[in-house]
Amino acid sequence: MPRSLEGRLLSQIDQLRGGVRLGLRTARAFARVVEDELGDRLGNALPATKEAVARRSVMDDLLQNHTPEGQMPMPRLRSVKLPGVDFESSNCINFLVEFEFEGRREDVPRTAYVKIPCEETWPRVFANTLGYWSLECLFCARIAQHVPIRIPKVYAVAERGSRFVLVMENLKESCDARMFINRDMAAGTTPERAARVLETFAELHAHFWGWGRTQREALLPREFDTYRSRRSKRVTPMLNAAALDPAHRAAPDVVTERLVETCRLVVDRWDAVLDAWFHGPLTLCHGDSHLGNCFEYDEDGRTRVGMIDFQAVQWSKGMRDVQYFLINSLEPEVLAENEESLIRGYCEALRSRGIDLPYADAFEQYRAFSYQTLMVGVVPLGLAGLTERSETVLAVTRRSAAAVERLGFREWVEQL
Repeated sequence: MPRSLEGRLLSQIDQLRGGVRLGLRTARAFARVVEDELGDRLGNALPATKEAVARRSVMDDLLQNHTPEGQMPMPRLRSVKLPGVDFESSNCINFLVEFEFEGRREDVPRTAYVKIPCEETWPRVFANTLGYWSLECLFCARIAQHVPIRIPKVYAVAERGSRFVLVMENLKESCDARMFINRDMAAGTTPERAARVLETFAELHAHFWGWGRTQREALLPREFDTYRSRRSKRVTPMLNAAALDPAHRAAPDVVTERLVETCRLVVDRWDAVLDAWFHGPLTLCHGDSHLGNCFEYDEDGRTRVGMIDFQAVQWSKGMRDVQYFLINSLEPEVLAENEESLIRGYCEALRSRGIDLPYADAFEQYRAFSYQTLMVGVVPLGLAGLTERSETVLAVTRRSAAAVERLGFREWVEQL
């Protein structure tokens, strides 16, 4: 059998396996959602509404019995209120609660930010199929305390069945943070703000740069890896492949036939692509590092950047976060004009922290990882309504498609 035909056959078999695994995982996720609906009647499911979470007994249990590792519980609550403040989210219900604690302690918060799953069934099934809510819960419970950059303090983490509850610091109260939403990302940001964000990435990445496998496994196990875990390695390309044709039909001017062919080539050469992405020193990456998951705050007279929503945290190369932010958050012409200086600035920020990443290597990684940014737009565009608002998806997919073409990503895949 000719080598090219053999490779194509093996790729098709892998895609079939991925499709079967994806179907089984989706069925299990749907069953967990249904079980939680039944659990509501029996009283053994986690609360699914704002009103249920804000009951004093429920919140008291969260703050007393579900604190992150190594953290002291809060004092007992006298009362909990819903002030009617909600926050935009692509796949969750995010809202504010007001606390009144028993006794007098100045170190306790007056308000907190709470995050629970959305109400719609299929986004909940999708999230449980891919596991990104579980990943965020793991981050908040075990990893957050090791992160050197400014992130929200975590007061409580509870996960059961298909549901979770996160109770976290209200950054507006504690540091008067300027928050961003997905519409800000869709509108596009400035090179100056992008440079501040990349400085934060360098601080995060340098801290974990080059950790050995044993260290990495102890902090964030490989079973949660979207690309390389046994349960996800074949599912991810299958999900990508399933989204291509409907995404092309939904936006043929953005997801062109040539772009679809490029993506299919990636799926056919998936193992080689993974080897290239994950060869060499790895670090802890945010994984969903767009503007909507950043916030700004003042510290010692400087504007600094922190991060929220670690639903895609992963071990990867630092340039994965860099290209994801730049391609998603800057208009193509602005990016093309400022790309080199921004990447060089990131490399210099790493160098100031003892990490040597030559620009040529950084740019090659930047080019290689551009596909991941593209698929984050194509998948929800093709599998409509699962995670994102359509106008935001179209904006980032348009930018990603332009970057993939300009950077010659297809030629990068062909030479593997």
